[in-house]
Amino acid sequence: MDREAPRQPGRLTLIGELTLAVALVLFAGISAAVIGSVVAGPTPLALQVILVQGVLILVGLYGLLQWRGIRWSEIGLVRPRLRDLPRGFLVLLAVFLFNGLFAGLVILLLPGELEQHHARLNEVAGFLVGGLPLAAIAALMLFVAFYEELLARGFLLHRSRLLLAGIWPPVMLSSLLFGLGHGYQGWIGIAQTALVGIVLARATLHWNTLWPAIIAHAVLNTVALGLLLGT
Repeated sequence: MDREAPRQPGRLTLIGELTLAVALVLFAGISAAVIGSVVAGPTPLALQVILVQGVLILVGLYGLLQWRGIRWSEIGLVRPRLRDLPRGFLVLLAVFLFNGLFAGLVILLLPGELEQHHARLNEVAGFLVGGLPLAAIAALMLFVAFYEELLARGFLLHRSRLLLAGIWPPVMLSSLLFGLGHGYQGWIGIAQTALVGIVLARATLHWNTLWPAIIAHAVLNTVALGLLLGT
């Protein structure tokens, strides 16, 4: 007797799962800030916040996957391969290209806005990783890229593909949610992050693995923080 195919979740269920994933990010961020302010440790406060937030997101994501019966490989976490490295740098070049075009458009249409955005990012970067050596920043950004990609280009994109038909609607939806999660950077940060998300999501769908996106994301964050801090 043939085994029945797994039943696809309904639209309301998928919307609920996407909402839960977004709520997980908010919960992890708030909880990490509270824990970091209460529990004093030898590591900088912001570093504690990032680590705690990442662990909470990974634990929450594990719970979501177990609850819905989804394997890690289904959301793109497969065995890394050597070819993922050049693919990651190819994705990074695409991100730099589109980000450069976006920045040029902002400068052309809204003079001064980009400078204010960079000043805001400088404050955030100084708070998060100020005083850390570049090697430590790179390691931390690899961890950030890992859990953010698992959530955004993994779970969010996977569920968006069941909710919306085609390739670009799920890519756009998951990228918009990813961008909104960076609202503390202002509207330019939201738009830039969503644009980066589109490139990373399309690459993930093309190669059926998260590793090129993780590599590109980690290097992008490390380079950006290094430039902002002048390290």
